[in-house]
Amino acid sequence: MSAVPIDLWLSSSAQALSLLPIGLMALLGINLGALVLLRLRSPIVTDNPDRRSSASPTADWPSVVVQLPVFNEGLLVRPCLEAIARLDYPIDKLSVQLLDDSDDGSAANNRLHAQQIAEQTGLQIDVIHRVDRAGFKAGALAAGLSHTQAEMAVIFDVDFTPSPDFLQRALPPLLHDPSVGFVQARWAHRNPHSSWLTRAQAALLDAHFRVEQAARYRNGLPIAFNGTCGVWRLSTIAAAGGWQGDTLSEDLDLSMRAQLVGYRGVFLDDLPVTGELLTSARAWQQQQFRWTKGHAQVLRKLGPRLLAAPWPRLSRLAVLLQIAQGLFFPLAALSLLLSLPGVILESPPHGMLAALVSVIGLSGLLGASLFLGLGRRLAGSSWARTVIETFGAMILLGGLLISNSRAALEGLAGRPSAFIRSDKPGARGQTQNRAPRSAAALPVAQTLAGLSILGLFLLEQAWNAPFLATTALGLLAVALPQLQSSLPILTSQRSS
Repeated sequence: MSAVPIDLWLSSSAQALSLLPIGLMALLGINLGALVLLRLRSPIVTDNPDRRSSASPTADWPSVVVQLPVFNEGLLVRPCLEAIARLDYPIDKLSVQLLDDSDDGSAANNRLHAQQIAEQTGLQIDVIHRVDRAGFKAGALAAGLSHTQAEMAVIFDVDFTPSPDFLQRALPPLLHDPSVGFVQARWAHRNPHSSWLTRAQAALLDAHFRVEQAARYRNGLPIAFNGTCGVWRLSTIAAAGGWQGDTLSEDLDLSMRAQLVGYRGVFLDDLPVTGELLTSARAWQQQQFRWTKGHAQVLRKLGPRLLAAPWPRLSRLAVLLQIAQGLFFPLAALSLLLSLPGVILESPPHGMLAALVSVIGLSGLLGASLFLGLGRRLAGSSWARTVIETFGAMILLGGLLISNSRAALEGLAGRPSAFIRSDKPGARGQTQNRAPRSAAALPVAQTLAGLSILGLFLLEQAWNAPFLATTALGLLAVALPQLQSSLPILTSQRSS
């Protein structure tokens, strides 16, 4: 029997091993397809008991504190405070906390805005300024709760502006059912058509809210709190262990802990709150890094408890797949690395292996496409626009391959990092988040990686072209807009 050539053995072994990450990626994609089916089979129930309340008289409304966590977002503070002051709610039962951790010199102006609006409206607005940022956003929210006796806490990031009837529409589920621990409203977008980046963000967020959150809630599955545009019962926060700053996704962490101790969340698809989409590729990439790492940290922190939760198997599986979505990126990176031997040795997969890899990969791609596409249709996009925006969103996700792979692995490994605020439109303070050299080098690495994938794989591995093309185009689409600002940082720091 003749020996198998070492190069063929290496190539075949790597190709066989690649089935594992490709299969796991397909599982995550199929999960998205399953959410599509769950969403389609559960139309809106117009007489949902969660939307009714026995508290019609104003005397029955609970005391509410509106918490506004702020960090170097000075120009957004006043418009948000003005929107809060317009809330249709008994003023003697409403208070506001401006939780200001700013260190860019905007804190004094923020306090002045709060004082002026309080004097004009009679609304109680307390400014709590911290200088150490302990626990980041979770720490700010926890600090605020230690200064209130309210029954309910409403949380808004300052780039969101609620409608005057927000509280009257969001509170009834909490008043109707004591097992409801929090309510999450749907995000809407003020600037979805500003650029290709905002269009893609809108597609991704609409799929999450209109498909994923709606499907989970309507089918009795645990849902996540999204950090803003929601209401919490303070007794629920206390029962769940309070806000904790040991992950970058304090919102997901608290909502999972609350549901583990017996509370449930309510998602209000028909209550939109308008916010700003990021207009900078760098800011969006920072945000996605934080979200991906935070999810991985929550998976590490709560995974064992979620596996042992007294829930149906479907609920446990759904929650774990939801939290593990960010693992797609390191799995994709691993599958690309395992393809390298076949490229270098000019030995692409053949026959059954190539067909199997293609079928598994396309099944996951189909699930993700249907997920994003349904989100666009539910948002009112035409069929033609749906196809274009879905493709754009998938390309944008491909551009996160390097940064989000690092985020997921750091989160699973328990490596801590600071909560880096994303630069939001109109939020420029006296200082901005300047990219360190490591962050400035990322667009260069992404550009080189994108060009390498195009050059190596699209020529040598046409059988895997859909995945490789979206990844390469995404890396270039995210990196190229950042090169102009990154290269001067790299050259100046090198010369110094």
